[in-house]
Amino acid sequence: MNAEKQDFNELLDDIVLAEEKLNREGYEEGLEVGRSQGEQEGYQLGYAQGVQLGVELAEIYATVVAQQTQNHTEKVRRSLQQLRKSIDDFPRDNNPEADIIGTVESIRNQYKRVRVLTTGKVGKFGNKVEDVDTTRQGKNKDLSF
Repeated sequence: MNAEKQDFNELLDDIVLAEEKLNREGYEEGLEVGRSQGEQEGYQLGYAQGVQLGVELAEIYATVVAQQTQNHTEKVRRSLQQLRKSIDDFPRDNNPEADIIGTVESIRNQYKRVRVLTTGKVGKFGNKVEDVDTTRQGKNKDLSF
C-alpha cells in the first residue's frame, strides 16, 4: 500500500539511489579485497627479499670471520673489523626510521673494498680467471690494434 501512495518521481529517485548505493558497496568491498590481497603479496615479496638479503649478509659475515683468522696488514684488519661491525649493527627489526637500502649498499661497498685490499682472495668471487688460449699456447696474446 505504501507503494501506491509514493510518487512516481520518488520511485525513480529510489532506483537511482539504490544503484549508487550498490556501486559504493561494491567499490568498498573490492577495495577491501584488494588491500588484503596486496598485503599478502607484499608480505610474501618482502619475506623472500629479506631471506635473500639475510643469505647475502651471512655469506659476507662468514667470509669476514674466516679472513680475520688469517694474517693481514693493519689496514686490512681494520677494514674487516669495520665490515663485521656494520653487519652486526644491521637493523633486525621493522624500524621505519632505519635506512635498510643505504646500510646494505654500505656493507656491499665495504666488502668490495676488503676484496680489493686482499687482492681478490676474499669471497666466492676471488678466483682468478685465466685466458684459456694463453695458457695452452704458452705465449701472451697480442692485444694491439
